[in-house]
Amino acid sequence: MTTQNVIKKPVAPITTTRRGIITALIAFFIWGGFPLYFKQLSDYDATEIIGHRIVWTFCCLLIVLVATKRWGWIETLKQNPRWIALSLLSSVIIATNWLTYVWAVNQDRILEASLGYFIGPLVGVALSMILFKERLRPLQWVAIGFALLSVVIQVVMLGSLPWISLILAFSFSTYGTIQRQTPLTAVDAMFVETAMLVPLCLWWFWQSDVASHQLSFWFSSNIWLLMIAGPITLIPLLLFNKSTKLVAYSILSFMNYLTPTFIFFLAVFYYKEPFDLHRLAVFGLIWLGLLLFSIDLWRHRPSKVLKAARLREEALQSVK
Repeated sequence: MTTQNVIKKPVAPITTTRRGIITALIAFFIWGGFPLYFKQLSDYDATEIIGHRIVWTFCCLLIVLVATKRWGWIETLKQNPRWIALSLLSSVIIATNWLTYVWAVNQDRILEASLGYFIGPLVGVALSMILFKERLRPLQWVAIGFALLSVVIQVVMLGSLPWISLILAFSFSTYGTIQRQTPLTAVDAMFVETAMLVPLCLWWFWQSDVASHQLSFWFSSNIWLLMIAGPITLIPLLLFNKSTKLVAYSILSFMNYLTPTFIFFLAVFYYKEPFDLHRLAVFGLIWLGLLLFSIDLWRHRPSKVLKAARLREEALQSVK
C-alpha cells in the first residue's frame, strides 16, 4: 500500500464518470493484490525488497519526469525550503510503512496488515483533531471509540498488542497528514522522497550480506522480479491521481476500503490465515466504526455542504 491513496478534499464537487470509477478500481485492486506479488519474493530479506522497491520506483519516476518535463518541484522546494526536511521525514515514514507491510506479508500476517489499513482512516481523523485542531463530529468520536475498543480486545483476548496493524495505521495516516500540507503533487513528492532514500538503499546493499551485494546479481535474470516493484508502485499511484479528477471525493473515500477488503479476503480465503471468533470481534468493531465513519462522511459530503451553502446564500439574497 502506498501513499498513495491520500485524498485531498476538493474545493468544488467533481462529477463522477464511468472512466473515473474504472480507473480508481484498477488502482485499488492493484494495491490490494500486493501480497500476491510480495509472496513471490519471500526468499529475499524484507529490507532488501524495500530497497529495490525504492530504487526502481525512483527510476520509473525519473523516466516519467524526464518524459513530461516536470521540473516545477525544484522551484517549489526553493520557495518552501522547510519541505526538504519534511520530505525526508515523510520518506522515512513511508519506507517504514512499506517495510512493515512486506515483512507482515512474508511472515504470514497479512490479516494484521489488512486490519492496519482498515484502522488507518480513523487514525487519520484523530491526527487531524490533534494536529490541526479539527473538531470531531459525534459519529467520528464513536467510530474512534470502536477502534480503541478493538485494540483493547486484541490485547485482552489474544494477549498481544497488534503492533503491525498500529505501525501501518499510524505511518500511513501520518504520511497522509503530511501530504495534505505539501505544495508538491503526489508524483513529485514520491520522486523527491525516493531520491532521498536511494543513496541509503545502495549503501545498505553494498555493506549487507544479501544477494544485491553482488554486482553480478544486478545483471542476472533474478533481478527482473525485483524490478517490477517500481512499476507496480508507480502505476496505481498515477491511476489514483487520475481518478481524483474524475470521481467525487465522497465516492472515492468509500472506495478506499476496497484495498484492505481485498487484502482481508486474500489472507482468509487464499492464504488460509486463522480467523477465529476473537479476531472476528476485533474486525467487527473496526467495521462498525468504519460504517459510522462512512455515514458521517456521506452526510457531510462536499456536494451536500456546498449545496446547503448556496441555498443559504440564495435565501439571504431573497430577504434583501
